[in-house]
Amino acid sequence: MSILTTSLFMQPTVGVGFHNIGVGVLRASHVDMIKKLEAHYGERCGHLPLDAEHLYVLIALHTPTIDAQISYLSTLIGKPMHAVTETELQQALSRYGTDSALIVPYINVPQSAEWIQSTFKSTTWGLAPSMVDILKNKASFYTFLDAFELDGWRAPDYRIAQFADLQQVAQAFLGEIEELLSTAALPEYPLGIMMRAAESDGNYGSCLLYQEHGRIHLIPNGDALLLTTYTTWQEALVDAQQVLASTMELAKESRIVLSRYLDLAESPGLSLVLMHGEVASLRWNGQLQEKGSKACVGTSTYQASTQALAQLREEYEPRTVELFTDLLRHIACHCGVDFSTLRGLANIDIMLPGPLEIELQRKRGMQTCGYIAECNPRWTNYTDAIMAVIGANRQQPTVGQMLSTIEHGILSVDKYEIPVHINAQQLRARIADVDQQLKRDGTRIICRMATHPFGVIFAGDVTRARQELTRIIAAM
Repeated sequence: MSILTTSLFMQPTVGVGFHNIGVGVLRASHVDMIKKLEAHYGERCGHLPLDAEHLYVLIALHTPTIDAQISYLSTLIGKPMHAVTETELQQALSRYGTDSALIVPYINVPQSAEWIQSTFKSTTWGLAPSMVDILKNKASFYTFLDAFELDGWRAPDYRIAQFADLQQVAQAFLGEIEELLSTAALPEYPLGIMMRAAESDGNYGSCLLYQEHGRIHLIPNGDALLLTTYTTWQEALVDAQQVLASTMELAKESRIVLSRYLDLAESPGLSLVLMHGEVASLRWNGQLQEKGSKACVGTSTYQASTQALAQLREEYEPRTVELFTDLLRHIACHCGVDFSTLRGLANIDIMLPGPLEIELQRKRGMQTCGYIAECNPRWTNYTDAIMAVIGANRQQPTVGQMLSTIEHGILSVDKYEIPVHINAQQLRARIADVDQQLKRDGTRIICRMATHPFGVIFAGDVTRARQELTRIIAAM
C-alpha cells in the first residue's frame, strides 16, 4: 500500500489523543511554567486517531473548559469523543473487552511511553522514545549534529553551558562573536546570542539578547511584549539567567545552549511522516513570528515573500528532505532502532541566511550554507492543526489528505488577540455557526483554544476565513 493512502493510525478499536505537555513537551521545566502552558494549551488536541472505533482524549482532570472544547470537537468531526482521566480510560477499555488502546501522545518521550505501557498496557504512536530523547534535547541534538557531517547544513555557532557557568560562558562567547564580526569588517551585523534551556520547547525557556544602537535588548520566552532594554551586557546576562532559572527544573536538566544571533532571510519548518520504512514530505511550512522575536506564534502553508526566496525554496527544499531523512536514519541506527518499524512524524526548523550572514560566511571562507535551528520529534502547531482540519472535513487521516489540506491553504495561530470584553466560549459558538456555512465552499474556521489569547485555525480560502472572523468579533 502507498504511504499516501494508508491510515496513519491503523484503525484501532480504541484510539486516544494525549496532549502530554507537562510530562512530555516540558519534561524538565519548572512547575510554574508547566501550569501556565497547560492552562493555555490544555484544550488543544488535534492529533487524534480519527479512524478508531471509539475515540477519547486523555486528560489529567476534568475542567469545564476542557470538557466544553472536547464536546465542540466531537460535534465538529461528527463522531462521539470523550475526555477521560486515567481511571476512566481503564474503565472504558474494560467495557470494550480490550486491555489496550492506541495512544497518540503529542511527543513520545520515554517518560510518557513507559507510563502508558505500564498503566494501560497500550501502544504509543510516534518515533521511538530513544530517538526522541536525543532529538528533543537541544544540547544532545547539537552535539549529535557535530558528529554527523551535513552537506550544505550546519548548526549555528554555539556553546553549551551549565546553568551555574552561564554568565561566564556567555561573556566569553560574546567576545568571540564580536571579534569575528570585527575581523569580517561587518560592524552593522547585530551582536547577540540566543539562550535556550536544553529541554526548552517552543521558545518557552529561552532568552534572545541582541545589541542595537548601543543598547542591549532581552526578549524572554519569545514574548516581544516583555522586551527589556539594558545599558550593559552584564546587566542583561544577570536578568537572562534569572529568567531561565524560573523556567527550568535544574535537577532534571541544567544545560543551556547559546547560539550566535543570525541575520536570516527566513526560517521555514519541514515535517516528515515515516511509515514502514517509507518517508513522505509535507514540504516546507511558513512560521509566523512576533515582531522583534524569533518565537513561532503560528504556522501556515509556505508562501515565499519574494521571488528570490521562491527560487531558494526550489533549490533548498529537496535537499532539506534528504538531509532530514538521512539524519533520522542515522539516529535510528545510533539508537539501535530498525528504521522500517518506525511510524510517526518529526519536524526540523531551518534558518536561511540573510544578506549579512551570507557575507559573513564568505569572509569566513565558508560555502554558503543553511542552519539547523532545532528538531521537534513530535507533532507541531502545524501538523496538529492539519489533523484537526482533516477531522472537521470528515476525511481519513492519511498523508495524502494532509498534503491536500496544505495545498488548499491552512493558517494556524495560537495567540490570536481578541478584545478583553469578548467571552471566548461565546466566540467559539459564533465561529461554529459561521463555519457551517463556510464549509460548503471548502473554507473552515476552527477554534483551537477558547482562551485569551484565542487559538484558531483557518483553512481553505484563508483570506476569506480571516475576514469572517474579523467580522464576527466586530459584531460581538
